[in-house]
Amino acid sequence: MRRSLRIAIVATVGVVAAAILYITVFAPNKEGNPTVINSKTGDYSGIEAEIKRDSICEVLVDLGYVCYSDTVVKNIRLINSTDTPIALLDYETTCRCTWLTLPDKAIAPNDHANIELTFDSRGEFGSVGNYLCITTSDDRCKIHVWMSAEIE
Repeated sequence: MRRSLRIAIVATVGVVAAAILYITVFAPNKEGNPTVINSKTGDYSGIEAEIKRDSICEVLVDLGYVCYSDTVVKNIRLINSTDTPIALLDYETTCRCTWLTLPDKAIAPNDHANIELTFDSRGEFGSVGNYLCITTSDDRCKIHVWMSAEIE
């Protein structure tokens, strides 16, 4: 009986510790400020991702809590780490509620361009996740954007 009580206490403490870790580190806050795991910080406070050849550039955009019928815009800076200019030609999305604004000109080597992700929450409920695939001028450079939000 004592051993099972100890196991129950240890399990309860583990669950509480995991919940606290999730709430403080991984979950977006109620003010709608996203928790973005793969962003780099520096002089640019948004999301940055590096375009490399023979690699998939994955961008994770967590918009956090979004009020129903709000439209949220998030800027993403893409850095061209190749030795040739890369043009962002088009994109495909899994939902018409999420779209991108792509730059008109190619990104020069070792330079960057900003794209804009827009999410319209009208008609969406609960947890939302969308995937966008950007087509580039170089078939060896792939860009995937994963967007998530919690609609309130």
